[in-house]
Amino acid sequence: METTTSVPSSHRSRPAGRNRLRVAGLLGTVALAAAACSAGGTAAPSSVAPSTTGSTAAPARPAGLPPIRHVFVIALENAGYATTFGTPSADPYLATTLPSEGALLQQYHGIGHFSNDNYIALVSGQAPNPANQADCQVFAEFPAGASTTPSGQMNGSGCVFPASVPTVAGQLDAAHLTWKGYMEDMGNVPSRESAVCGHPAVGAVDTTQRAVPGDGYVTRHDPFVYFHSIIDDPALCDARVVPLGSGSGALPAAVPSGTTGLATDLATVATTPNLSFIIPNLCSDGHDIPCVNQTGASTAAANMDAFLSTWVPRITASPAFRKDGLLIVTFDEADVGGSGSDATACCNEQPGPASALPGLSGPGGGRTGTVLLSPFIRPGTVSTVPYNHFSTLATVEDLFGLAKLGQAATTSTTFGHDVFTAAG
Repeated sequence: METTTSVPSSHRSRPAGRNRLRVAGLLGTVALAAAACSAGGTAAPSSVAPSTTGSTAAPARPAGLPPIRHVFVIALENAGYATTFGTPSADPYLATTLPSEGALLQQYHGIGHFSNDNYIALVSGQAPNPANQADCQVFAEFPAGASTTPSGQMNGSGCVFPASVPTVAGQLDAAHLTWKGYMEDMGNVPSRESAVCGHPAVGAVDTTQRAVPGDGYVTRHDPFVYFHSIIDDPALCDARVVPLGSGSGALPAAVPSGTTGLATDLATVATTPNLSFIIPNLCSDGHDIPCVNQTGASTAAANMDAFLSTWVPRITASPAFRKDGLLIVTFDEADVGGSGSDATACCNEQPGPASALPGLSGPGGGRTGTVLLSPFIRPGTVSTVPYNHFSTLATVEDLFGLAKLGQAATTSTTFGHDVFTAAG
């Protein structure tokens, strides 16, 4: 089994005050997990044909689901339920305003630590492995000969998944539906990453692990670029993995002609993707405090609130959302006390073949909470049903009549009548 690549010292630190990685401890924990595993531990179609490895024939759309056809996902960073929804004075828009307009999922969980494995799970159903538990400091392939298990999980430790590993993006392409990833700040500094489909060269050290002046995009929060089925089709990736842009639609100067950001795409139902995956920069998502691109005193919670209060009203006022939309505001993982100390799990989450402890010190990514908005959700709904990122993927696949990938097929819960409480 491949072990986690050592982390260059120039990429080990995270912003002061967050106490997040403690990389030496992380790598030691990951090595133990890997050792336990080896000892027996558990819209137009792309020119690349979508893979069906690890999936089954697409099921009929489950009865009783609302006719949602436009899903928006906003992924924030590193906050447990008590820090966010449990402390409404810190983030009143997230903790008070949004639940009053939709549904609060009080028992929602991340699936691992640290960040990257959670983002990967949301689009593929893949379980954590040692390399992405360490946030993919190197944009590394899986070892030669690595294969998938009968349940579709990738063996071995790596970051860039082979083309045989399917994603919800490929499923949507095959179903003639549309998707797009909107990445805040991607391409702001063109020498750092491309303005579209931005990622390191395969096998190279990831130099986007930290924000720089003017650019808070990090590859590890952009799940789409970790799949050869996407990055090996440059036309597809360049068109679908794009900068978020400003509220007025402005984009970095380096974007190719014809590229559009979220504000522009929201203008009509026809230009709004069926799945929109929205990733704030390291300041807006609550990861960094202080932020290299921010002056004056602020808090991580206030930065998240500022991003949400800017973009959520734009999304919920859009024709596509008002017609048949669902907005999911979630967190990658809980980070109570630093170093991934909340490793609780739910929903029949299983360890993958390469990592016995998805949460490094336990089975999961901890309790984060999540809030959903939709015309099909009664304002003020509260659910205590356990959910996690595999539940989100499974629900998206149910809504679009797609087969469930990876652990989306084995998760015990998908969003149901406890969430969709209004007729629309």
